[in-house]
Amino acid sequence: MNADPSLLIPRYEELVLQNISESIIITDLEFTVQSWNRVAEHFFAIRAADAIGRRLRDLVHFTLYETDRDEALQQLYQNKIWRGKVSFTNARGETYFFAQTVKFIVDRDGREVGIMGLGHDITDKQRAEDKLVQSEQFYRALIADSLDLTLLLNAEGEITYASAAIRRILGYREEDVLHTSAFQYIHPEDLGWALQSFEREVDENPVIKFIVVRILKKSGDWLWCMVRGHNLLANPAIRALAVYIHDDTPRLNATEALKQSEKRFRTLIRDLQIGVLLQDAHGRIEMTNQATCKLFDIKEEEVLGGKVWELYDDVTQEDGSRFQQSERPSFKAIQSKQLVKDVVMGVWNWKQKERVWLMVNSDPILDEAGNVLHVVSSFTDITERKKLERKSFAEKMAHQRQLSQATIEGQEKERLEIGKELHDNIGQQLTTVKLFLDMAKTTADEKTLLVVNQALRGVSEIINEVRSMSRSLVPPTLKDLGLIDSINDLIESFRSTQSLSIELDYFDFDEDQVPDNKKLALYRMLQEQLNNIAKHADARHVAIILRQTPGNILLQVKDDGKGFDINKVKRGLGIANINNRAEVFGGNVLLNAAPGEGCEMNVCLPNSTVASFGQV
Repeated sequence: MNADPSLLIPRYEELVLQNISESIIITDLEFTVQSWNRVAEHFFAIRAADAIGRRLRDLVHFTLYETDRDEALQQLYQNKIWRGKVSFTNARGETYFFAQTVKFIVDRDGREVGIMGLGHDITDKQRAEDKLVQSEQFYRALIADSLDLTLLLNAEGEITYASAAIRRILGYREEDVLHTSAFQYIHPEDLGWALQSFEREVDENPVIKFIVVRILKKSGDWLWCMVRGHNLLANPAIRALAVYIHDDTPRLNATEALKQSEKRFRTLIRDLQIGVLLQDAHGRIEMTNQATCKLFDIKEEEVLGGKVWELYDDVTQEDGSRFQQSERPSFKAIQSKQLVKDVVMGVWNWKQKERVWLMVNSDPILDEAGNVLHVVSSFTDITERKKLERKSFAEKMAHQRQLSQATIEGQEKERLEIGKELHDNIGQQLTTVKLFLDMAKTTADEKTLLVVNQALRGVSEIINEVRSMSRSLVPPTLKDLGLIDSINDLIESFRSTQSLSIELDYFDFDEDQVPDNKKLALYRMLQEQLNNIAKHADARHVAIILRQTPGNILLQVKDDGKGFDINKVKRGLGIANINNRAEVFGGNVLLNAAPGEGCEMNVCLPNSTVASFGQV
């Protein structure tokens, strides 16, 4: 049955309840709210008008600590009072902690007429305690689950604390080692170093950050451990020297494995049949093998610490051009951080006085950040292969030259036959025709004489043309008069027919030292180029230079014609013939031309008094 609120709390007491700092809730014996002060309104976020008359459990859900609701009610009914810690979350979603007191209210006659709940806010205190507990639990768990063993020693080296890791690392229980000397577990051979390090740490003058010693396990075995000390004797919360012990076996095993791996690596490198260099990130040689030393006829100490591009600077590419430092494989690998593969290099061996040909690979080794740690360079000696390639190439070139020579000989033979046919057959027939016309001229009338004279002029022109063609096909003066006179005769024919100004400079040229087949080749190449100039160049002046050096014969033909774009103009049969004739003797032809700037042809033939592939 609900009681009248006016009977539970007098008016003046109601005023007091509204102005104290604790939350006060008064209910009847059925826990229906009869009074709800301003502090309760603040914490529970419920107005008194909305709370009065409603069951308390419908307004607030309390979480009890160290007990439950039924036990708390039992204590309340038995003792007429209950005290405990509770928490709740209000209508705003805020969580608070209270030190809660619940007791019965009695009237003047001692009858129980209601229940009062007094709540004191302990939220800040509770959260501080929770944080402290969490912090303590965190550090306890951190130490307990640490991979390292933590000991606390006093200034005499006595163990005052041992973490749980001692069971896993050394096999002892914590209580087994408490109040024992830490030094009784140190191997005798390591004891002096351990004592010295401990004393220096106590004096706050440590020389090293850690030591590696052997520590006795409960099983009787010795365990290599890394030990580090931290002087906390002056810290009032600890007043001890903290010692951290780490099982060093994995590191020692890894170090030993690394040594064995390096030993195997060095053995492997030493026994390889290919040359190997190990360089650092700056290109300095750190290691090499016997194959490298044998390849260059050197000793290992002669190259260690040096840079390969400085030790061997006379290096050429396959085309004979010099290797620049930026193109060297190991240098490129360091700069690009990428594999440089299958580079062919010709390295001059200054001891053996010959060039060694190598196939080089350079592979950079990078760290986790992508920086170069080392470069491994390997080289295979391909000198014999290069010699075979050169021999095969020379044989192919010789065969090609033989074919070209045979072709040219065939052409010259054909020219000779055609020239003879023109001169001996067609020329004679035309001469006979001219004789008949001369005879007809003596008996012809005036009208017929006009026709005969025209025919005679035509036949004479044809005879001259045939003689000219025969002369170009079979130069009659080359063997009789020599190359220079034959060229002068050729020049004179072009001067008279093409209105060309042609100059010949043959200073320092001794044709007696030139085989006849080369003379004919030079003559034909010059003839071909002069024909090209006459047909296409619109030139007014041509300069011809013929030179002879100890190594080469040089022919230069330069005109002042309209020129052309070498990259756009298709090279015809004439230029092809010039190139073929030069290649027969191992020579080359270089054309320089540009629109409006004329053309310059340079022919270079090896200078040798020995005829190549027969005489033409």
